[in-house]
Amino acid sequence: MIVMQPVLEIYAPDGFDLWPVAEIKSFGFLPLSGELSPAEVGTAMMRIASCNDIDPDGDRPPLPAASRDSFLHGLLTSDNLFAAGGLQVTDNSTTPSWSLPWPAPPQDARPA
Repeated sequence: MIVMQPVLEIYAPDGFDLWPVAEIKSFGFLPLSGELSPAEVGTAMMRIASCNDIDPDGDRPPLPAASRDSFLHGLLTSDNLFAAGGLQVTDNSTTPSWSLPWPAPPQDARPA
């Protein structure tokens, strides 16, 4: 059976201490579902906030001076949020089963 699941591209949260996050590999994909632990939800929120931690333009207010406020600025002021990730396609009908996120990462970043 082929299963498709949304995923977020995740990296190790070195030094992140604004809220609890899950222990993860240095690079990977976090499958999103209603079964995430509180720490995994924190990891997803961290990644969404970091993807949107960009300099404001247009009608958005300027970045606050405090680093914590600055990190959350894009998450709280953007109309359209962005998150790196895609769909993970898994084929359980083959042996062994295979899985590949889409859009696919560069060839050298794929797990062996």
